[in-house]
This record gives sequence, structure tokens and C-alpha cells, in this order.
Amino acid sequence: MATVNTKFGRRIFPKESNPVIVDPQNQDVKEFYRKLAPEYEARANQTCESAYFQLLVRFLSNRQRLLELGCGSSNLLYRLGNVAGVACDLSIDMLRMRTNTHMGECVAAAGENLPFLDGQFDGVFGINLLEHVSDVAKVVSECARVLGENGLWLSVTPNGNWEYWLNLAERWSLKIPEGPHRFLRPHELLTETNKSFDIVEFRTFLVLPLGSLRMAMFLDKVTFASALKWGFFQYVVARKRRYCSAA
Repeated sequence: MATVNTKFGRRIFPKESNPVIVDPQNQDVKEFYRKLAPEYEARANQTCESAYFQLLVRFLSNRQRLLELGCGSSNLLYRLGNVAGVACDLSIDMLRMRTNTHMGECVAAAGENLPFLDGQFDGVFGINLLEHVSDVAKVVSECARVLGENGLWLSVTPNGNWEYWLNLAERWSLKIPEGPHRFLRPHELLTETNKSFDIVEFRTFLVLPLGSLRMAMFLDKVTFASALKWGFFQYVVARKRRYCSAA
């Protein structure tokens, strides 16, 4: 692991001499986000961003060593005040868009092969990450590996049951373009999670991610979104299984 100084502050990246197996999809994802990086944060849906942050505060605000996977240019760790947090993303271009106000270290790495020690963190989260990875099972396994005993994992990803509506929203420019992706259906997310974790909570949510968060949550409630598996997104919160051995 090597540290470099840029105009954006102190950053950490894997050593270039380390052998790396490059996955073609990962390369496509990196190229897509290289082009999107300058405008990504400005185009983010603020209703969604508020909902994500509320989940993080609820489940991970008391964790001391957080890892954010697929962090992009977000400031979630900074907003949580997690000074020991590590922000990790496949795209160096997205990491370089982070400003000086964003605390913590930055690491460029793929979620399928994390450059961290076993049990290094007590919380790991990924927002809109799993739909872009080449091997969901491997990423979930790596998250379990780097979590310590009693560690919590939180993942938010689009709801594959609503793929038609997700694609329509993108065509109408109501959401950021996805780039290379495969949406997970709820049963797929739960199946992969159950291999390494005990599920604490799972829900689908945000049937209409517009306007205030309070209004969006009210609509979720009156439409029975979670019970019907409705909503543009789904999240799972899970605790590392005590005797989990990551593959």
C-alpha cells in the first residue's frame, strides 16, 4: 500500500507492483465512472442520499472503524464523523473528486479482492455497489472477511424486481445512468447475504424517490412497499456470523 499526496489531500492506493487480475467488467465500470466522475455528485438524487444517510446513522454511527465500498466522490464518512474510516472505490477518478473536507483514507481497489487484513473493520457498507461488481458472492465474502467479530454489513442496491421502472427512470433522466450493471432481485441479495451473515433487517423502499424524505417514507408506508417488495431500492443489514470463514 502506497500513500500519495495530491491537491485533494493525502490518499492511499495499492502498490503498482502488486500483481492484479483485471476483470473485463471491472474495466468497463472504471471507464464509465471515469467519464461520469466530474458530474456524479451534482446529479445525485437528494431524496435517495438522505435515505441512505439515515440508514447509516441508524445502524453504523456507533462503529469506530468503517469501510465504505464503492464510495465514489461521496462524503458519507465525513458526515458520519468517522475519522478512522476508509473509503474504497474501483475508480481512481472518482476518488480524486473527493474534496479536502472528506476525512479518512482512500484506497483504489476492487471489492472482489480487498487489500485489508482479516477483521480490520467493525462496520462495512456499500451504497449502489453490488449491481456493478463482476462477482457478487466474492464481494460479500470479502466484506465478511475484513469484518471483525460482531461486525455489521449494510448494503443498498436497486431492487431488481423493479428493473422496468429503473430503466424507465434512467431514460427519462430521473436518475444517474447505471453503466455496466446487473440488478439483483431481493431473493438473490438475501441468498448471498445468508452465506456469511445473520440478517438483522431487510426492506425494499423508496417507491417514489422525489421531494422530502418524510414524504417518501410516508408513501412507502401507505403503499406497504416492504411487504410487497415494492420500491426502487432494497437494503440489507447483517451481522457477521461468529464462525464465518470467508472463501
